[in-house]
Amino acid sequence: MNVTQITDILTGKNVSEYYRLFRETQWYDEGQMKAFQLEKLKKLIMHSYNHVPFYRNIMKQQGILPEDVRSIDILKEFPIITKDIIREQFNDFMPDNIKEIKGSKTSQTGGTTGGILYARNDANTRSSIWAAFKRFEDWMGIKPRDRALILMGGHVIGKHWKDRLKKTVNLYLRNCVAFSPYDTTAANINNIIRALKNNQFELIRSYSQFLFSLAKRLQDENLAFDVRAITTTAEPLMPEHRALFESVFHAEIFDQYGFGEIGGVAFECSNHNGMHITEERVIVELNENNEVIVTDLDNFSLPFIRYWNADQAIISDETCSCGRKSKLIKKIMGRNCDYIIGLNGEFLHWAYFWHLLFDSDVAEKRNLKKFQIIQPAKDRLKIRMIANPLTEDEKYLLVSNIQSRAGMLNIDFSFENEIENAASGKYRAVINHLL
Repeated sequence: MNVTQITDILTGKNVSEYYRLFRETQWYDEGQMKAFQLEKLKKLIMHSYNHVPFYRNIMKQQGILPEDVRSIDILKEFPIITKDIIREQFNDFMPDNIKEIKGSKTSQTGGTTGGILYARNDANTRSSIWAAFKRFEDWMGIKPRDRALILMGGHVIGKHWKDRLKKTVNLYLRNCVAFSPYDTTAANINNIIRALKNNQFELIRSYSQFLFSLAKRLQDENLAFDVRAITTTAEPLMPEHRALFESVFHAEIFDQYGFGEIGGVAFECSNHNGMHITEERVIVELNENNEVIVTDLDNFSLPFIRYWNADQAIISDETCSCGRKSKLIKKIMGRNCDYIIGLNGEFLHWAYFWHLLFDSDVAEKRNLKKFQIIQPAKDRLKIRMIANPLTEDEKYLLVSNIQSRAGMLNIDFSFENEIENAASGKYRAVINHLL
């Protein structure tokens, strides 16, 4: 029994089966893939019509019956949905057979793509997501139990011991070593460098800018390491990132694209012609502004049919030289991720504030819909929130946690009815006027 099978038993997922399937379907031609997608789309729309009030009402208004689904072009008859639509009609997106859907879980998403959304997925969806990533590891040349360094995600306030135990077991089974990217103190950076010296890592997964800062220090100290592959997430992977990572880590660099509501959407193969859309689990469209619209073919616990997330993309008409026929995303545009700079020189990533608001339970208690952190001066922060007013204790909790990381910044709160997007049309969670 391999690690994936053990993890499936412990978590109730079925990654192994999906992974075997995706290893075969990656070589499908266009006709085979469209037929594969159509069969999944038929099941999704049948489920949505029978069990999800929002889609049942839409289909009745449009005169669509499940048996009308003969082509994926039927999607054009469905409206585009957004975070706001789901939030405003959340109960109508709840399947009436939710108790029959294995492993349905609710979690918060948002980040660089907009306001807060409580989304659901199920064991089937999570299995598909992880199988696609496991296939991505194949493309990177990463084998099971290859040692990995993880520099992404994580809570900023301690959660229940069961969550910590689950994370520890998961890291052990995957042979991973993890450090917080929200901690840019000398102690944490030195611990990461020590881990690099004491381990042979085959894979590094990291936020782009955090790894870029780390790599610049390593370069300054004339340190270099041999790493098989690096993949980054949550932020744009820039040409200067690739060049420095290749120099310091002697690694092959792989990009990927996804977002919290859907999971992994596209991954770069070893021929580096763009990111292959995971067409086995999503259908991707672009509107007239080249904005991404995604249909998740696996999620029955909260169907995302034609979901708009405001990212802009360029999809190529070319076929990758690797032989796979899946469509290629050449570029994701408009994702800007500033950092807050502390009085002590520490950098705070936008996701730090995201986790702080949820780990502290402030987001849930105060019905947080959107937030934005602005640094107008070296010693000042402004926290803009669309939420119910916070108590003084809640403000103190947030302020004291931020100050413990970034020094004694003056922090103001502003409760607003709307937080505007940037001129580009993109929401920015963090804006630093010092950069």
